[in-house]
Amino acid sequence: MEQTILAYIEHYVALTAEEKTSILADLSYKTFAKGTVLLKQGQISKECYFNIQGLVRQYELIDGEEKTTFFYTEGDAIVAFDSAANYIPSQFFWICEEQTTLVIGRLDKIEVSYAKNPKLEKMSRLFVNQEFGKYQNLSSSLITLSPEKRYLQLLENRPDLINRIQQYHLASYLGIKPETLSRIRKRIAKKAC
Repeated sequence: MEQTILAYIEHYVALTAEEKTSILADLSYKTFAKGTVLLKQGQISKECYFNIQGLVRQYELIDGEEKTTFFYTEGDAIVAFDSAANYIPSQFFWICEEQTTLVIGRLDKIEVSYAKNPKLEKMSRLFVNQEFGKYQNLSSSLITLSPEKRYLQLLENRPDLINRIQQYHLASYLGIKPETLSRIRKRIAKKAC
């Protein structure tokens, strides 16, 4: 686990042996059971996470219906940027769809962590820039691509999700009904034959 988190950080910044030791000394891990809710809509986010193993689904409740907006898998950081930065209620839920092991960061102690390990602040800035780009691309694809093209893009970019997620959550994420997703899958399977 420790090597996974260090590799993630070093994707952004180089670390000395002393910095690695210092960072690892401050890490807190926990394994959550499937179905554990990490954040509820309306709560203020006080923690951020790094996914070591498992799957966390992000969704909003709109008119009593769950609308899936993102999936966090191994190697993903999980942060409610708006809620944490502006100390406002979250618009979404985070739920563990599998048994999930996460590194837990306390947002109220982030400045202390940055002071102790300045490279973490640089890494955080670079991470935010990267995530912003991902969300821009996701938002654009939901507006500009047909449902079939969105599904094909998902197959290309996140094939690991296809067998890990229930079809109705996958359909919600793509902005379509489960029946439409079934038709798309059948159509693609026929083309492949």
